[in-house]
Amino acid sequence: MFNTINSIFLDFDGTITKFDTVNTFFKTFASKEWINIEQDWIDGRINSKTCMRMQLNLIKNLTEEKLFNFLNSVQLQDGFIEFCKFAEENNKNVTIISDGFDFFIDYILKKENLNNIRFYSNHLEILKENNILNFKLTFPNNSKTCTSGLGCCKCLVRKSSATKDEKFIYAGDGLSDRCIASKANLLFAKNSLKNHCIKNGIDFVEFNDFYDILNRLFLKKGIKNAGFKTENAYRR
Repeated sequence: MFNTINSIFLDFDGTITKFDTVNTFFKTFASKEWINIEQDWIDGRINSKTCMRMQLNLIKNLTEEKLFNFLNSVQLQDGFIEFCKFAEENNKNVTIISDGFDFFIDYILKKENLNNIRFYSNHLEILKENNILNFKLTFPNNSKTCTSGLGCCKCLVRKSSATKDEKFIYAGDGLSDRCIASKANLLFAKNSLKNHCIKNGIDFVEFNDFYDILNRLFLKKGIKNAGFKTENAYRR
């Protein structure tokens, strides 16, 4: 089954990283109104583009030193580096699709010497004036037809990165993963994505870290406490 699939797409924040980098960034540096804006997005009152722009506007007096101290504190999920190595050895294409910030992703991957991983995200331009940072957010991977209202339409990126009928694997953990998750031939899910799959009858395999995914795909050891309809999680 797995030998017929060459494309693996991954969410970044909270999936590849141990915590949601963007949410933690706002929690650390934005005024407390950021959480109300986040809830408006979760409840569908605004889209993610409006949400993130509004939240960025709440960040005041952030210095470059504080930003990079924060980014240096971000840790990759256990097993991710090993997973990337096995994927490369087995000629699998790993692509990150994130509704987060390219500046963050690029910095964190380079910090871990993972420069060769292709990724798609929203573009965050950082401007400095009198040692204080300002932000400009644009959406090079946006789609007017994105049913999830994302800044980076994950389904659009997946279609443009693969042949029309190519099978693919996906791993994610949150709200921005719901649409593409329903189209994956093999889905790994946790956190709120897992709950969404259970509620909507979407087959998935539960994972905690990338050792779980690595064992399932490459080492054939299976996963303890695997999720909903695990045995039938592969969709043709």
